[in-house]
Amino acid sequence: MQGWIVAGAWGFAVLLAVVVLGFASYEISWKSRRLVAERARLEQQMAELTRLGAQLQAAADRLR
Repeated sequence: MQGWIVAGAWGFAVLLAVVVLGFASYEISWKSRRLVAERARLEQQMAELTRLGAQLQAAADRLR
């Protein structure tokens, strides 16, 4: 009888570990994909701000 309790406890622990590790790996992969997408968007905005800065500098040079 006690052997079944120990085996059941170990089985539950293994199942719980698999669920927790599966969820953690899903979260890490989801956040990694999100980070890549956000970085691409930020790089695009940085390029746009650089172009805008160059245009503003050119306008300031023309005003002088």
